[in-house]
Amino acid sequence: MKTVTAIAAAALLMAGCAQTEPKFDPAVTSVQTIDGKKFNIPEGAKPSPHLATKKEIEFYKKSGVSDCKQGDVLWDAQGAQAKIAKAIKEGNPNIHKELAQKGLIGCAHPVK
Repeated sequence: MKTVTAIAAAALLMAGCAQTEPKFDPAVTSVQTIDGKKFNIPEGAKPSPHLATKKEIEFYKKSGVSDCKQGDVLWDAQGAQAKIAKAIKEGNPNIHKELAQKGLIGCAHPVK
């Protein structure tokens, strides 16, 4: 009986936490320094450790991130890299388009 009660309590706790987890909002940013420049990176996102290359910018634009330009930094929301890896493994060539539509990948411009 104690085991059943413990399992039920754990299930309720997990269900409550899953519903109250904050959603990713790319408009909520914090300043981070990359390559000596400051960028507003969405909180909960991971920026690339370098400035975006021309090839990366072109790829992101084709994926639906239209505001990328030279001197920007790419970022992806927490968990996006795992989704990308899984999609590539499963043969899904549209994962970046899907993530771009959901606002889970993007570019950050230098802070002036």
